[in-house]
Amino acid sequence: MTSPNDRRPPADPWLISLDYRRNRPWWYDADDAVTRWTVTADVDDDHGNPLDHVADIDIVVLEPDRTRDPITLLDGEDGSLGLVAETIFDISAGHLDPDFDDQFEALGSQILILNRVELTTPWRGFGLGALLAGTALRELSAGARAAVCEPAPISHGADEQVDESSHRRAVDALERVWARLGFVPFRNGIHVLNLGLVTLDESLVKLRAQAEAYRVK
Repeated sequence: MTSPNDRRPPADPWLISLDYRRNRPWWYDADDAVTRWTVTADVDDDHGNPLDHVADIDIVVLEPDRTRDPITLLDGEDGSLGLVAETIFDISAGHLDPDFDDQFEALGSQILILNRVELTTPWRGFGLGALLAGTALRELSAGARAAVCEPAPISHGADEQVDESSHRRAVDALERVWARLGFVPFRNGIHVLNLGLVTLDESLVKLRAQAEAYRVK
């Protein structure tokens, strides 16, 4: 009988490639729309054609210094981004909340919001979600002070019914996942990661070492 510990990913994780696509209407400026990066993870063949889809990652880039009304801007994108905005900004003043702002070095101005990470079912349970998401954050971190996320399960429709205890267990599990990248609780269920420190780099080294167990020798 095969135990859960005997499970292996469908393919060698070192065959996964990340494709970064920047999405923003060309006529908009920082006051009109956020910049979204859609990162897809796939196992490709020798010609770059996807053989197996692994994950989808959605990262929103916000530039507070160039945005007059970041709260309204984020709230207009979707509800989860609205919660992020209400948490990290001072609603009455429109600038970053001092408790949030004081945690980070002055280097960089952008805020990266890890908005969505979803692995396909066969690739779950191997610790690769944190590794791939962290790799994407590191790739996009130039000019960024911090990353934020709301560890919450993805809803797949308004009719989806989840009881409170199951939801809490899912949130607890996701908090542990993102803690592996260095995210720490801030307020209102929002977690933050200081990109001015080496925390993310050190976390990625550990996660890569753990993923080595699934390499095909």
